[in-house]
Order: sequence, then C-alpha cells, then structure tokens
Amino acid sequence: MAHEPHSPLTELSLEAIIALLHSRGLRVTKGRQKILETLLQATEPLSLDEIQHRSVVDGVTPDYATVFRVMAMLEELHVAQRVHLNRSCSYFELLDPQQHYDHLICTQCGRVTLMVDSCPVEKVEQAIGKRYGFTDVRHSLEFFGKCPECR
Repeated sequence: MAHEPHSPLTELSLEAIIALLHSRGLRVTKGRQKILETLLQATEPLSLDEIQHRSVVDGVTPDYATVFRVMAMLEELHVAQRVHLNRSCSYFELLDPQQHYDHLICTQCGRVTLMVDSCPVEKVEQAIGKRYGFTDVRHSLEFFGKCPECR
C-alpha cells in the first residue's frame, strides 16, 4: 500500500520524474539526470557523498552543493525522502508511490535491509491521522539489530 498519497508521481521512473521537473519549470541538466539515475539504481538509501561519487558524467563529478540542492528539491517535490539511519549523516531514497519502505539496520556492519512486505504500523498511522485531524500522514521507521551475518 502506498504511504505517500501526496506524491505527485504515479510511477517511479526516470521519465516520470523528468516530466514532473519540466512541469514545474525546472531544467534537467546532464548532472541532474545522472543523480536521478543513481538514485533509481540504488538498492538502499544513499548519503550525499555516495550520490556524488556515483553520479559522474563524462568524467566530471558533480560538486557537493549541487547534489545537496538536487536532493533538497526532490524532497520538496515529495519525490525523495531523508532517512535517518542512526548515523552521523542523512541518507536519501526515492519515494515510490506504489511502495512503502521501512528499514532494518545492522548495528555491527551497517547493512540496511528494506522491509517491503508489510508495514507494522500502517493501521496506527491511519488512527493517528484520524485522531488528530491530519491528512497525508507518513512515517519513516527504522529497526536496529544484528543481521544474520553478524550474529
């Protein structure tokens, strides 16, 4: 079930994100497109440094400020979200309007496992919204423990 009802996307694809950016009057440079491709290929949330180093275009790495601005723009558009993995920096992931991700983080090796089968607090989230009169309620949930390899 989608937990991002206010997401402007109907599907998570490069074409859909580019169309959204164009509809908002935003340019899509080679650098922005490569950052989007990097995020779409990611299998777990990425830090700004990881996004920067994976987004090389024609041998040129985008500067950190550019990556920061692109991620802030994507957050504002509700296309990406910041994920706090109990680490010193923030991580980011794209928001698939058809899916919701909660995370399991290994306290020993740092491995991030996405929980995509079911959300343990979905009904609680709906009840909280109803009780307090909020709409478009969402959450980011992280569980911490040792992964099977670190046990």
